[in-house]
Amino acid sequence: MNEDISSGPAVAAFAGCTIRARSLPDFFLQLTARLAEGAEGLIFAHHNLHSLYLVQTDEQVRRFYQTSCECYIDGIGALWALRVAGVETAGMQRFSFMDCLPEFLTMAERASLRVFYLGGSPASVEQARHWLGESWPELAIGLHHGYESNSERVIERINTFAPDLLLVGLGMPLQEQWILEHRDALTAGIILQAGGTLDYYSGEQAQPPASWSRHGAAWLYRLLHDPGRLWRRYLLTPWFLLAPLLRLRLAVSKETPR
Repeated sequence: MNEDISSGPAVAAFAGCTIRARSLPDFFLQLTARLAEGAEGLIFAHHNLHSLYLVQTDEQVRRFYQTSCECYIDGIGALWALRVAGVETAGMQRFSFMDCLPEFLTMAERASLRVFYLGGSPASVEQARHWLGESWPELAIGLHHGYESNSERVIERINTFAPDLLLVGLGMPLQEQWILEHRDALTAGIILQAGGTLDYYSGEQAQPPASWSRHGAAWLYRLLHDPGRLWRRYLLTPWFLLAPLLRLRLAVSKETPR
């Protein structure tokens, strides 16, 4: 199913953009269609529970989503939040690079796309080079860690590589701020958020088993393995979002035909 879960302006105003509940294959079709049209510097965003909170509290993050041309659902928490707000989400699709990066890279390899990943620790990047080269030998992929203080050097390296797809994995809200600040200087066709994906696949962080992800419990697995870093995001953010979600529920109810 490829439906727009924002049936009116209320959700778009709340989230900073229209959200479309696409599956990964549908999403990839949108990527390739835009690239075929000559995309330059387009932002394809995603929303999870944490980003929905940041849109309410961080003006730069809100501006990032307002600038995006596509936005998909990344985490089960975002669907839960929208259900609380009275949005009909039955049958809606979601995916996350945390779970689907190998499938995404396979699609990119088959489509002969050039991919650059910015982010992760220096150790993660070095470990990833071997894994990526063995698993996708025909994929043109560039890597640079996320701890480089000289942005001009990073931008030069990205532009020299000339990626079709640029994945920026600096974590929220740093990656959104970095993309907004440097978007005009980049030659990438489409820019996407990637969070801490590379750290998980390189083994720097504990990767949730597939069964946990299928049941929407990947967040719990990560929380149990890294409570010091993630407890605030997963345990406090839902409460901070409650009042905005109740206001959204009222707005959605006014849009719904009686």
